[in-house]
Amino acid sequence: MKLNSIIVGAVILVAAAVTVRSQNPAARQAAVTKVAVLAMRDAMMSTGDGQKAVAALKTKFDPTRAELEKRQKEMQALSEQLRKSTNAAEQQKINADIAARKKTFDRDAEDLNNEIEQEDNKLMQQLSGKMGPVVDEYARKNGYTVVLDAAEPLLWAADSANVTPDIIQLYNQKNGGAAPAAAAPAKKAAPAAPAPAPAKK
Repeated sequence: MKLNSIIVGAVILVAAAVTVRSQNPAARQAAVTKVAVLAMRDAMMSTGDGQKAVAALKTKFDPTRAELEKRQKEMQALSEQLRKSTNAAEQQKINADIAARKKTFDRDAEDLNNEIEQEDNKLMQQLSGKMGPVVDEYARKNGYTVVLDAAEPLLWAADSANVTPDIIQLYNQKNGGAAPAAAAPAKKAAPAAPAPAPAKK
């Protein structure tokens, strides 16, 4: 019985030693060898589905945006008229007109921005649902251990780490959404510049 206990204890010690060695910081560091950088939002918007959705949103919101721009120019014209006016009564009337126009303009502009934001969030959710499996497949197939979003702060990244064009291509292959012919091909993202050192006092 005592001999068996000694043997079991020795086996446990050997197993523990193997576990400690496998968790050695150098071994863990060596395991994380391939990192990819992906401009996730740019990738989603550059896919065939993304470009079609952007075109649809542009068609939907451009008339309202153009109408707001027209109203803004009208207010600018009134402001110029006010600047040139020397008649107190006229100035008061123009000021009241500008104030009333600005009030409705600000409300309508805010409504438009909120609607655009809601549609954008909805679009991002729809595209990310399709993009997630594509990123997973690409990372596994190409041996990446980490995929970082380029939207997050990066001090520096090599061009070779940017997989955005590959992800866009794979997404379109998987979802049958080739980009429109007029769309320019995605370019490799330039490496982010290192953060500048604080000035010495």
